Amino acid sequence: MRTLIEDRDESPFRAWVWMHLSRMLGRDLSQDRFEAINEFGRPYDDDVGGPAYVGGDDGIELEPLAADENKRAEEEAAQLFAEIEEHYELN
Repeated sequence: MRTLIEDRDESPFRAWVWMHLSRMLGRDLSQDRFEAINEFGRPYDDDVGGPAYVGGDDGIELEPLAADENKRAEEEAAQLFAEIEEHYELN
């Protein structure tokens, strides 16, 4: 979804649909996600040692929508979420 928001020149409305869907799926793309990684890009293991680096992504910031547009975006995201729940087992 990050790619859909950042790399596809989506309209602000469509970007918010993806943002709301990311939240429904438990991976809020507006939140920063950083972790310690090793030199190979894998999660850092302090039992192994060696240098640690910071890896991850900044949260996405979108311009707010008008209240009615935001409600429509939430509704569309909820429809997509219902389809996902119907066809896939979510963990």
